[in-house]
Amino acid sequence: MSYFNSTKMRTFTKSILNPPAIHVILMGTSYKSMLMPFKSMRSALLLLSLLNVCTVFAQFRTKQEKGYFNITNPVEIQIMSSLDSAVMKNGMARIKGGFEVNTINGYFINPSFSVGLGIGLQFSNYNYYPNPGSGGSYVKKSGPGIVLLPLFADFRYYPKNAISAPMFILDAGYAPVLKMANKDDQQYLNGGALFKIGAGYKFYLGDFLSFVPSLNFKAQLFGNHTAVGGVLGLGLLF
Repeated sequence: MSYFNSTKMRTFTKSILNPPAIHVILMGTSYKSMLMPFKSMRSALLLLSLLNVCTVFAQFRTKQEKGYFNITNPVEIQIMSSLDSAVMKNGMARIKGGFEVNTINGYFINPSFSVGLGIGLQFSNYNYYPNPGSGGSYVKKSGPGIVLLPLFADFRYYPKNAISAPMFILDAGYAPVLKMANKDDQQYLNGGALFKIGAGYKFYLGDFLSFVPSLNFKAQLFGNHTAVGGVLGLGLLF
């Protein structure tokens, strides 16, 4: 009887000191299940941190502030006035207003400075005043009296590195005459150098598009004749 009791005691003690494997497995499973929520939370926090960094980065760098860009002005309104009168064969001429269509392909050297090359079509008007006794009469050109091809270098400075920001513009180049309403006048109102300085603002519309209005001062030579005035640009930056 005592032998039986001692055997039961040894078996009971052994079961306590060496628990069944299933207990260990269940305990391990419970431990892992307790760790899973913490791992998921850590992954979620890491993902949120990355998204936050990307959002902050996007506020300072977009496609418009890095690499290649294009600015197209579907219309550039020009209000020009002659500083002097161009001497014609039998009279005088004075440059009037017109408009221009141009496009600029450029590159951002850094987020604050860009350089580019532009080409366009300029349509300008001029008034002709005949000399007294020449037998002619005052003629006001109703259509574009001169069609020119502006070729220019474009420099832009952005003082603020943001998706919407002001800018300062400097253009310099040359505009040869392509066509003239009165061919006899071309020798007196030929093409010449151009200079433009102004300021604008870049309004962010999307990752691939911004609206870029600008107000500029422009000086341009038509042969030996100088015209100056204001230019309103309505551009789109891609």
